[in-house]
Amino acid sequence: MSALSIDIQHFFPWVSFLAGLGGSLHCVGMCGGLVTASCDKEKDIYRYQTGRLLGYMAIGLLAGFLGSFVKFENNSPLLSLLPGVFLGGLFLFWGIQSFRGKKAELPMPKFMGTFYGILWKKLVFKNNGFSKAFFTGAISIFLPCGLLYGIALGTMALGHPLFSLVSMIFFWLGTLPAMVVAPGLFQKILSPFKSKLPKTYAVTLILIGIMTVSVRVVKFNEATAADQQGKAASQMMCH
Repeated sequence: MSALSIDIQHFFPWVSFLAGLGGSLHCVGMCGGLVTASCDKEKDIYRYQTGRLLGYMAIGLLAGFLGSFVKFENNSPLLSLLPGVFLGGLFLFWGIQSFRGKKAELPMPKFMGTFYGILWKKLVFKNNGFSKAFFTGAISIFLPCGLLYGIALGTMALGHPLFSLVSMIFFWLGTLPAMVVAPGLFQKILSPFKSKLPKTYAVTLILIGIMTVSVRVVKFNEATAADQQGKAASQMMCH
């Protein structure tokens, strides 16, 4: 693996962190009501965030495993390049559209909302125990959050469950200041910059797109070079 590929894999978690930080006001708007409804005690907020963390980690592992299936093979490096380039191009398109002020987010399938409703009724609705807040956080990953699943799709390009897992943890860490540490204070700090947050979100998407394409192109070049070296070695042995 080249130094550039390793650097991108190390840099991506910080991009995820900034995306979580920049999109945290959106998280408060979407999940603030859930936190209020499910967190009756002070410790419940920690149970909620722990459940949300485990949910994000599950998404990261799934994305990493899926990404590992489209990694580069010596027999078909070009075919392995196409999914990553397509995904990176999609992020670039979303980022540019968002930067231009046009709506650009990942559309969520309707069945996820239905599935979330089923889980809510079974795990949360009649739950008066300490696990209520935990399950509320855990199943929040099925809410229609385009930013969350956009980051998850981006981690697929890293091609390894561990890197995807770490990136999703960093994304979760980025959302914590607005949701746990000091939500009121954090919103006051960010409110003057609220008009600029869409631009920050757009730049984040563009960065994810560039890194997604870069990782795949680097690995494509590595696979092609390894294939050429293998053929050259075979020819030398024949002679």
